[in-house]
Amino acid sequence: LCLAATAPLTRCGSWRRLSGWVDPCDGSTGGGEPDHAILTAVLQSHVLDGGQLAGIQTTLVDYEGLRQDMEGLRRYLSQLCAVDLEKLTVAQKLATLINAYNAWMLAMVVHYDPTDSVLEISKRVPEGSVWKHKFGTVGGVKVSLDDIEHGMIRAGLSAEFKAQGRIHAGVNCASLSCPDLLTEAFLAPTLSEQLTEATSRWLQNPTKNPGKQDGGSLKLSKIFDWYGADFVEDSGSVQAYVKKYNPSWSDVPDAAPIAFQPYSWSLNKVNGTGVISDAAAGRSAALSCVLATASSAFLAVVQM
Repeated sequence: LCLAATAPLTRCGSWRRLSGWVDPCDGSTGGGEPDHAILTAVLQSHVLDGGQLAGIQTTLVDYEGLRQDMEGLRRYLSQLCAVDLEKLTVAQKLATLINAYNAWMLAMVVHYDPTDSVLEISKRVPEGSVWKHKFGTVGGVKVSLDDIEHGMIRAGLSAEFKAQGRIHAGVNCASLSCPDLLTEAFLAPTLSEQLTEATSRWLQNPTKNPGKQDGGSLKLSKIFDWYGADFVEDSGSVQAYVKKYNPSWSDVPDAAPIAFQPYSWSLNKVNGTGVISDAAAGRSAALSCVLATASSAFLAVVQM
């Protein structure tokens, strides 16, 4: 996309010269479900499974390689621009929106090229937040990542599919502590199984969810702090939820105390630094407060 808000990339031509990017929505026409096989091909070409950075086991993205090979991602984004969500089943819509989040996140990193952390993008967009920046288009509507995750996925759709908790293992925020970006797109016929596998993978990764601690407590990802109500709605408690996806925690009491793992917003980049700047670190601390407050407020509205 050509974003006038981003200096020095103020003109469409400037962005094209730098990255070969053209607006994927140019010439798009309405259609049915996107061809998710296109996204799978992109992911399999540019996502490294089994990576490790800064002591965190995770998939890593070759953003430089992707920047030089944008045809597939651009084709997929073009289909997202024109998709008619109202013609899709619940499973098709949810799979499409999870894929849309991940695809537009990839495109945003390619476009803004942050050095150490996706949070660096926040200081370069008019909204002051990478999550609130209306960078993408889905179904003819300009959207932010927050719009996709909170306004479309969590606003009833994930509950309708009975995946309030599992969707958090599907969306990837381009950071080391995020649940892994998988090497395949989500598909409607296998969506439930894919979300379950992604959740098990996430909860059985001790560098992202350390699990049982001395004294009987649990140490989990900060995602369980920020979006705890989603997991409670899903399973009655966070403890009950996580035990379903990590058999080694089956003996954890339902009232076990929970502590939260520090969250690394370092970019999930092949050959990345594994660190973030002081400015991004400050944004990380502020973001934790914002996420916790926003999640509580969102659920209060949804449950009214």
